[in-house]
Amino acid sequence: MRTCFGLTPAEARLARLVSSGAELKAVADDLGVTYETARNQLKAVFAKTETHRQPELVALLARIASTAQTE
Repeated sequence: MRTCFGLTPAEARLARLVSSGAELKAVADDLGVTYETARNQLKAVFAKTETHRQPELVALLARIASTAQTE
């Protein structure tokens, strides 16, 4: 995921947690960052993955995981 989209390690961690269905506030708490930092990282993830909403990101990451499992 990091390689495909050029995500930073922090953005990749956030994307994985968000894609598991966790609320952004809970993700921020888990990562030890402020809500605003998590929000900014999520915006960067959206931009780099060309998605606009969390459900789109979740679907994209699920497709990537599915493809990786079949290869």
